[in-house]
This record gives sequence, C-alpha cells and structure tokens, in this order.
Amino acid sequence: MSFDELLTIPEQDEWVYSDGKSTTCVAFILAMYKAAGVFGPLANHIQVTEFTIRDAYTPKLFESNQTRLPSWCNTEEEKLDFCQILGEYRMELHC
Repeated sequence: MSFDELLTIPEQDEWVYSDGKSTTCVAFILAMYKAAGVFGPLANHIQVTEFTIRDAYTPKLFESNQTRLPSWCNTEEEKLDFCQILGEYRMELHC
C-alpha cells in the first residue's frame, strides 16, 4: 500500500493507538451523541473521528423552534438560536 493510499483510509472510531485512544473535542461530543442514539440507524455508518467542527453543528440536531425551548434558556438581551445550558461565553454558529 502506498502512503497516498494510506492517507485515504477513514479513521475508525474503535482504533486504539500505541498510546491509547486519540480524539478531538468534537469527536468526543459526537461519540456521546452516537452512544445516546441521536444518529439512529445511521450510527453504525458514522465515524465521528472523521467529523470537523462545522460538521458537528450543520446537521439539524438541535431544537430550532424557540417556543419549545425553556423560558430560562434565552433572555431578551442575549438571544441565541439554541439553548446554552452552561458556560460564561456564548458563540454564534453560522451555517
């Protein structure tokens, strides 16, 4: 196998390297979604280690109907399109 061919092999979620599992923040979160069943029947076909940050928030996984979000979720001063439960800083996600 050539080095170029080697680079085209998608990383598999179950791979363990000589120093243990390797993951990114986004892969960790998506692995939790996968384990929770968020991806449904597609879960076995998804390798979260292949996701980028943009890939993580472009699917319509979050509730977008503001009327279905809890009243404490967004105040008039700080409106977001999603409910941020914890954290001092807020970030807008543009898709």
